[in-house]
Amino acid sequence: MVLLVGLLSYVLWVEPDRIEVVRHDLRPTRHEQGWRLVQVSDLHLRGFTERETALARTIVALSPDVIVLSGDAIDRTDAIPWLRSFVSALGRTPVLLVPGNWEHWSGVDFAVLKDVGATLLLNERWALARGDRRLEVMGLDDFTAGHPDIHLLSKAGAATDSVSAVLVQHSPGFFDHADVRLQLASRRLTLCLSGHTHGGQVTFGGWAPWTPPGSGRFTAGFYDVPGCRLYVSRGVGTSVIPMRLGSRPEVAVFEF
Repeated sequence: MVLLVGLLSYVLWVEPDRIEVVRHDLRPTRHEQGWRLVQVSDLHLRGFTERETALARTIVALSPDVIVLSGDAIDRTDAIPWLRSFVSALGRTPVLLVPGNWEHWSGVDFAVLKDVGATLLLNERWALARGDRRLEVMGLDDFTAGHPDIHLLSKAGAATDSVSAVLVQHSPGFFDHADVRLQLASRRLTLCLSGHTHGGQVTFGGWAPWTPPGSGRFTAGFYDVPGCRLYVSRGVGTSVIPMRLGSRPEVAVFEF
């Protein structure tokens, strides 16, 4: 009984707050000055407390060029003020917000979502220039609950020596869709980003017995898909059941 209580306490109150900063250096050489992008997925904000304040401080301390909230930042309409406070706590760094399934399912007014201080990418592109280098980010609507414009992929900027091209789409099952694979097969992107899976949220020895619809074959980490390397984030928050086991929440940092 003591062990059971201890395990329950751990999965409910310990691991969900053990947020890990995971760094991925994708630069050809470590001395090359490129871009630093921080991905924060699946926040599922339940308030704006010391936990969220500390998370924002952690992100700011990473000195990113851009912060990407890759879906499911909120899952209820009354969470918009919390999201606004969280984005404000991130300071002056550009914040890009790509919708997930829960923004759709909760009936969030996307017109209001545009007013939280972040740039909402709903089948849209965003760019940042620095000297002779350019970062281009395309954010597509969610594959599970929204309407991603697959035809926009033909307009996605291709990666070159001076251009870094990133594609963000919340549900990773999108990348196994036949039409998507066909569109991406002839392109070369720097990075593709998803979330949605929570890394399984509850796993046993790395095995996830369940991932949400729209996850496809993906659970967490890097995968090779046509046109890019896809990174599936374990996310920060929880959904359905407020627990984690064997799948620590993460903030992912990419340098490229």
